[in-house]
Amino acid sequence: MISVVIATYNGEKYIEEQLDSIKNQSIKPDEVIIRDDKSSDSTPKIVREYIKKNNLNNWNFEVNEENKGYKKNFYDLLKIAKGNFIFLSDQDDVWVNEKIRYTMDEFSNNPQVLALNTGIQLVDEKLNKIIVEPKKNFYNANFLYSEKKLEKLTFFKFEDLLRGNMSPGCSMCITAELRDKFVESYNFVLAHDWYMNFLASLDGGCAFFNKNLVKYRIHRGNAIGLSSKDDIRSKLLALHKDNQLRIRRTRELFETFQNISKNYTFDSQTEKNLRQYFKVRISFMEQPSLRNILRLRKLSNYYKLTTKRARLWDLIIAMHIDNLLVR
Repeated sequence: MISVVIATYNGEKYIEEQLDSIKNQSIKPDEVIIRDDKSSDSTPKIVREYIKKNNLNNWNFEVNEENKGYKKNFYDLLKIAKGNFIFLSDQDDVWVNEKIRYTMDEFSNNPQVLALNTGIQLVDEKLNKIIVEPKKNFYNANFLYSEKKLEKLTFFKFEDLLRGNMSPGCSMCITAELRDKFVESYNFVLAHDWYMNFLASLDGGCAFFNKNLVKYRIHRGNAIGLSSKDDIRSKLLALHKDNQLRIRRTRELFETFQNISKNYTFDSQTEKNLRQYFKVRISFMEQPSLRNILRLRKLSNYYKLTTKRARLWDLIIAMHIDNLLVR
């Protein structure tokens, strides 16, 4: 059985295109569950009329009694999905017609997979392709970092995911087995999709399918990876501005790791090394100094979990050069 879960919120502009792309799949889902998070626009009306007009009896739509936020909304959707395989969907993207078929083929051929993330094609508001120049060791529109070249299907370990998630959640399909583990342990700190990939990786089941199956819409003002400014000062300004965000993200990753380690067993040395890395890493980010960066550079995980670009930035802020360059 195949389920699709969709979280909506003020998505009136594009929701119908996404619903069309799900309805027109070559393999139809057995159920589609949509929960609106108390939109203030016409999203609920559009969805209700769409379901009625197309006689979609296996589609279920309700509006939440209160605004839950996307993490809780997806959590509740996943809890009630009945499928053996559950696809996650956003409200403003478009699936290629064969998305479900290609995904199910990969699950059939690779039974160890628990979470399958597919490639995305960035598009603008009118679905025109956006071409992004790939960074070194980055794939999937620069969402995915991998020092090894991607195969058709590439598996990722827990430590690999500490550098970043591999694809937006709208590209993901999970098994009911993984969903059960997620529901039991999720703490609503990290994004739900990233958390599920972490869980899948513990059993060797986190995979990236190197085929673009989602048209991922980039809105005005949402310029992920699309900056055209290449001069050093512009890059330093961006890094400097985002420093608090990086500190918060590192804290979230540490909290997520601690939560997962309560429920699942890590190798004792791996767990010890990761705890030490996070503590030293956060200490350095909050108080950058040469002393603290020397502490970081003594840890093997520092080189495993950071890119050369990140290590260069660490050196710059340790020497407080950033404050001179961004004035």
